Amino acid sequence: MTFQDLIGQQQVKELLSESIRTGRVGQAYLFNGPEGIGRKTMALCFAEALTCEHGGPLPCGSCRACTLNRSGTNPDIIWIRAKEGRSTVGVEDVRSVQEEISTAPRFGKYKIILFEHAEKMTVQAQNALLKTLEEPPPYIIMILISSNSVTLLDTVKSRSVQIDFKRYTEEEIVCAFERAHGDGGIDRHILCEYADGIIGRALLMADSAQYESLCRRILECLGALRDGGGAALCAMEELLAEYAPQKEIFFFTLYSVFRDLALSSRYGEEIPLQNVLAAGEIRKLSEKIGYHDAMDCIGRIGRAWRLIGQNVNYRLAADALAIRIQEVICHD
Repeated sequence: MTFQDLIGQQQVKELLSESIRTGRVGQAYLFNGPEGIGRKTMALCFAEALTCEHGGPLPCGSCRACTLNRSGTNPDIIWIRAKEGRSTVGVEDVRSVQEEISTAPRFGKYKIILFEHAEKMTVQAQNALLKTLEEPPPYIIMILISSNSVTLLDTVKSRSVQIDFKRYTEEEIVCAFERAHGDGGIDRHILCEYADGIIGRALLMADSAQYESLCRRILECLGALRDGGGAALCAMEELLAEYAPQKEIFFFTLYSVFRDLALSSRYGEEIPLQNVLAAGEIRKLSEKIGYHDAMDCIGRIGRAWRLIGQNVNYRLAADALAIRIQEVICHD
């Protein structure tokens, strides 16, 4: 994939392309924006262009590096992620790449280190990274991909070229959806309302069956929680755990379901719902979950999401949220 293949983010693409074209590539970048905004895809396009043996903002597609990039096996592109079962990127994760940093690239001019979920780095890990940021080898390019740069040390941010990803226009959202799913059968207004400028949410809706399934599973769990029972609570906790890799998509959908419940409870059918594919179930459940309870849950969802953004263990925060939602909607 190249910059030309990406929809939107024109300023970002021009900045990165120009840096390659002029040879003024920074040694550290911070790609900041919400989950689903395209930071990881952009970072990978940038990395593949930088590692091409022929240089230039568009990879040649035929050199050894480009061939390996297509299969995701280029040894000059290295991902740093939290270990399985861990909610943070620790100092040992950062130190694990020191040997890679000390060796020259195998093929092209650069070796790229990509930090996925850089906001999850502990303070100790960031301090370990600082040593490399201060005096990196000339062939090392580091890209920090973050959804919450507030958690990063000022010293880390000051040594990085900071790039903030903007939300997509409605035209770009529709274009991305149609590229993935053709004309589809979803109302474009509903699509853009749900996506809220984030292309990843639109692509979730591109598989309307998956989107509808998520909405219905949430509603099924909420209905069971409203009727009480430990099994229902376990089901909600399991659903939250299942969507941990897509937590922003899940939390936004959960938020939008409660938004629709609140509006349906107060205004009936006067106001269109965001989750149109599950409108019938939402209106039925809104007869049991009132406006004030739905708004209370919206506040709790927001607080849980902020805690997760501050590196609180996802499973602990998710389980606590499920319990609090049950307490609210079953208070009577």
